[in-house]
Amino acid sequence: MRTRGERFALVKPDPVIIGINRYRAASAELDKIAVREPTLPNGNPADETEEYAVWETVSHKAQDIAATAWAEVTATQPTTVAGAIALINCYLETWSEHPIKAEHQASGALKILRSFLRSIAE
Repeated sequence: MRTRGERFALVKPDPVIIGINRYRAASAELDKIAVREPTLPNGNPADETEEYAVWETVSHKAQDIAATAWAEVTATQPTTVAGAIALINCYLETWSEHPIKAEHQASGALKILRSFLRSIAE
C-alpha cells in the first residue's frame, strides 16, 4: 500500500504559466507607474521638469521589463493544455485592455500555440 505522499506525484508547473505570471506582474507595475505621471495644474504633462525626467526614466525601464517578460512568454512553448489556455487568456486580457499593444503581440503567441498543438496532435 502506498503512503499518502506516494499517491500524489508532484507536477511541474507549465513554464508558460510562470512566464505569464511574470508578465502580468511587470504589466501591473507599469500601470502603477503610468498613473503617477507628473502633470501641471492644468492637467498637461509636466514634461519639462526634473520630476518628469525621473518618472520618464522609471517608466521606460518598466516598459522594457514588461516587453522582455512578454518576449519570454512568446519564446516559451506551453507544455500542458492548461498552459495553452492560460496563454490565450493572457493575450485576450491584454487585447481587451490595450488593443494596439496586443496587435503586436499576436504573432508570437499564435506561433507558440501552434507549436504546442502540433506537439500534442502527433
